[in-house]
Amino acid sequence: MSGAATQSLRRRCRGVSAGIFAADAGKLAEAAVAVASWGGTLLHFDVMDGVFVPAITGGPLFVKALAAGMARDVHLMVDRPSRHVSAFADAGADVITVHAEASDAADALKAVRLASDRLRRPILAGLALMPETSVESVAPLLALEPDLILVLSLDPRSGTAPDIARACAKLDCLAERTAASAPWLAFDGGVTAATIGAVSRSRPDIVVSGSAIFAAPDPAQAFRALTAAWDGARVERRTVDA
Repeated sequence: MSGAATQSLRRRCRGVSAGIFAADAGKLAEAAVAVASWGGTLLHFDVMDGVFVPAITGGPLFVKALAAGMARDVHLMVDRPSRHVSAFADAGADVITVHAEASDAADALKAVRLASDRLRRPILAGLALMPETSVESVAPLLALEPDLILVLSLDPRSGTAPDIARACAKLDCLAERTAASAPWLAFDGGVTAATIGAVSRSRPDIVVSGSAIFAAPDPAQAFRALTAAWDGARVERRTVDA
């Protein structure tokens, strides 16, 4: 895969990734088009199988149907993700993130790269960490140099409240630990108007938000406010660093 194509995809995969399954289930296509009209470039799909996590959501057909010109950011919260990577890649996923806690996480990361080669287009291979998963415990997976690392501030298996400060500290640790390979860093869980400032100061490349957008009285305004806060905090941090 050409470096230029991969870098082009990386540039598209920045900012607020809107969690589409938080939208009205009967109007997902309209919601995807709306996100694109607000300036969104990323659509986030939380794929759950009722086994790895209790909830069940949509599969590859949703990913295929809901592009609206945006990059499709697929988060596989499923048992044995290596068995599902190919189907989501064929459906058009641009990012496929698998969980470090899955028994076949290493195989799943490799499967994303194999799918990218087979389809002759870039697909970013992501690694997600639950709140209780330490950076040290995933060293063998980090050695595989994932293209993206997603930090969760809450565990959907237990329903605990998001711990923003703890997740930000983990994001900062990962930024230092993976500086040589420089993967994109992403944050998921509890991202709202009240928390986006704190989250953005850790400089994630991607922040995932669903209900804070689609359950807001004005989803367009909510999305744009999150985007502005993400961008503003990063500019402020760059100024301080300089």
